[in-house]
Amino acid sequence: MVKKVVAALSLSFLVTHVSWAWSPEQPLEVKLGQQTQSFTLKTLLAEAPEQSFTVFNDAYHKKQTYDGVRLVDILRLAGVDINQVNEITFQCADGYRAVMNIDILKKYPDAVISYRQKGAVGGDFDPIVEGKKIADPSPFYLVWPQQETYGLFPWPHQVVGIDVAMDDSTYAHLKPAADTSASVQRGYELFKGACLACHSINLTGGVIGPELNIPMNITEYRDAEYLKKFIRNPDSFRARSRMTGLPDLTDQNIEDAISYLEYMKSHKQLEKLK
Repeated sequence: MVKKVVAALSLSFLVTHVSWAWSPEQPLEVKLGQQTQSFTLKTLLAEAPEQSFTVFNDAYHKKQTYDGVRLVDILRLAGVDINQVNEITFQCADGYRAVMNIDILKKYPDAVISYRQKGAVGGDFDPIVEGKKIADPSPFYLVWPQQETYGLFPWPHQVVGIDVAMDDSTYAHLKPAADTSASVQRGYELFKGACLACHSINLTGGVIGPELNIPMNITEYRDAEYLKKFIRNPDSFRARSRMTGLPDLTDQNIEDAISYLEYMKSHKQLEKLK
């Protein structure tokens, strides 16, 4: 009985202390080159079929039901041919920048830009607890009906913009040389998809997590065994770490990521610190 009361009070606290600041007229911006188009929710629902599905969401550790519009339909409205696209960057209100290789969307084309979670309490979505932070996923949340996609590309929330690139220029200067090992090449692809949304290398990437290469590369002050354990389960090192564990990564995936970090140690852009 006590546990139920505490749970109820905790939920009440979350709902009360999360800011539900997004307006139904909050636009979703789609940028292609120098052209930017804005779509309100009203426009999206009028121009594209609405989707609804239930899926187990790893961020909540339970099943959720979402309403929204397929990402491919939004890109179509913006005049984007996904067969000509190399990567898509999701811009989020909290500074998160998630870069997705288009091959993921081609393999899993049912990705939905959700505007509502059915049964949410106090807003369009239930709040997400990220370490010590409580986040409102509004205005838009990228989700898939296939749960396994969360391991390939952690679902970004608070999406406010979509940048479409016809090449891989976003992180081109972080790409290893063609003659580097296969492990380093794989590590770069993994890092680009799963790590640079939060972290930066040479100050390129996300702003939520720490810079990993300048002035010191993380492998210069953390050994490989430490990094393997931390990447696998950050909460075992830091209570309520905002960095989520990546249980779907294989040992080889993690070793590849570390190989890439070690490679970048010799490719610092220290001039960016001036």
